[in-house]
Amino acid sequence: MRRDCFIRVIDNKKLISINDNLSMKSFVNVKLGRKSNEVYQSLKKQIILAELPAGQQLVELEVAKGMNCSQSTVREALLRLQEDGLIVRQGYRGTVVSSVSIAEGQQALDIRARIESSAAQFSIRNFSEQRIAELSDLVAQMVRAAERGDEYALFDLDQVFHCAVYAQANLPALMPILERCSLCSHRYKISESGTRRTLEETALRHWSIVEAIKSGDATKLERVLLHHVSSVIGDVAQADSAVTPELRMTASMETVFNRIQKEDAHLPNPMLIPLEQAHANFNQINARWNQVDDTQFQIDYFSVPCPTRQMPAVRIARKKDAREGTLLYLHGGGWVFGSINTHLGAMAKLAELTGLTVVGIDYGLAPQAPFPAGLNDACWAWRWLRATPQSPRLNGPWVVSGDSSGANLALAMMLDLRNAGEPLPDAALLFYGVYSADHQTTSHKQCGGGQFGLSTEKMAWYRNHYLSGHRQNSSDPRVSPVLAQLEGLPPIFMNAAGLDCLRDDSVLLAQRLSAAGVPHQFKQIEGVTHGFMQMSSELPEALAAYVDAATFISTALPTRP
Repeated sequence: MRRDCFIRVIDNKKLISINDNLSMKSFVNVKLGRKSNEVYQSLKKQIILAELPAGQQLVELEVAKGMNCSQSTVREALLRLQEDGLIVRQGYRGTVVSSVSIAEGQQALDIRARIESSAAQFSIRNFSEQRIAELSDLVAQMVRAAERGDEYALFDLDQVFHCAVYAQANLPALMPILERCSLCSHRYKISESGTRRTLEETALRHWSIVEAIKSGDATKLERVLLHHVSSVIGDVAQADSAVTPELRMTASMETVFNRIQKEDAHLPNPMLIPLEQAHANFNQINARWNQVDDTQFQIDYFSVPCPTRQMPAVRIARKKDAREGTLLYLHGGGWVFGSINTHLGAMAKLAELTGLTVVGIDYGLAPQAPFPAGLNDACWAWRWLRATPQSPRLNGPWVVSGDSSGANLALAMMLDLRNAGEPLPDAALLFYGVYSADHQTTSHKQCGGGQFGLSTEKMAWYRNHYLSGHRQNSSDPRVSPVLAQLEGLPPIFMNAAGLDCLRDDSVLLAQRLSAAGVPHQFKQIEGVTHGFMQMSSELPEALAAYVDAATFISTALPTRP
């Protein structure tokens, strides 16, 4: 049977060329003329966005006057809307916008999840490179729609994407059900989710589906689709269990974690005490990880001249067998805490295993130095170090690294340098970073209660200080790098802790790097908590993570003659 090409068009722009068996119009019985379709599309948009609320009466004559058309034209459009389940006829009340109850919305999501995931075993072998490219383009268009704040365009593209994926299974009998459930579930999602998930995050979640398709693994695609649809809103336990390992510490992590909990039990919640005291406690907590053998390392303190101050810095290198190259390290601490001294042990371990000279800086901390002050300090230090290598005895190749909020700053710094057309690092090492402002991810839901240390509440507190209360800055790509265009970045090594509310930030970033064609390696270390690499003196998993990073550096950096 011949399968003609169908062109999906929104606002007179071509979105994607797809088979007619995956068109959203393929199974519609009501055929509309041009004007009837305009009326249909206008009313559909208003219903989906809840601009026409449930129970709103639609009077043919009034709609006809408003749309400057005949009643028969409106009647055709209403028949189509009725077929979609968006309106109902209620006797004397006439035609009204249908309602979507919680039960109906959840049921629609459940049916979608079952239909889409079960089709994976039939569809996975049918995805050509061209089809995958088209799906990737659709996701890119979703991201652009999200950046514009165009929720309806995002909804429409989402429908086309999911139907395009399902259509590759060649099971057309269920397509009308999928389309109907898709409309219902989207109405429910928009009405119930509010601002709990950003449009950008909604768009970016589709990259995981594209990556699963690229893998050619039907089981993986099935799990990803099940999780994607089921976790839109509501209870996601079933889906999570299929894709997330058991949330249990390794034996070594549990031993260290329990001891730390006992040692620090007397310390008050840092969010409830003056910042000066909280800083002192943070320094005390991290002092146990920063015993560096000065017989093995050369440690020099110096200053980076900034426009408003002398920024403290430290240079640490192996005394024997150091290699050519410099690594700029940006410490973690939620943009609020931390210093070169709280992370001296981490920098020494990087110097030991990579052989590079490691430089750390005391960038400005919030709330005294809110965004983008710390980022600007990092960029300033990077430029000064490269321009004045003889002062602290530094040379290339050049690497940037950071943990947690420091990983965020390292990535944001690379974006700023790229956008300015300046030299980028030769490679980057990013450890369990914060890359998104979304606190509704699965990892936040699973690990954000504080049972593994870092909590969602504390992350919100950190971010509020960093942004100085200006939440609109959360959408700045330098604050939430998963929202940035990532093309042109150098090779990146990144990892995530399995028991960390920030885990999915790294998962999402890895997907975005793949989509942007950035060379990278991503490792998720199960059974460990946020900040685990600070504990390399006692935790085997931390030492292994440093070895992984050093191995990456050995292959990523350019060789010197």
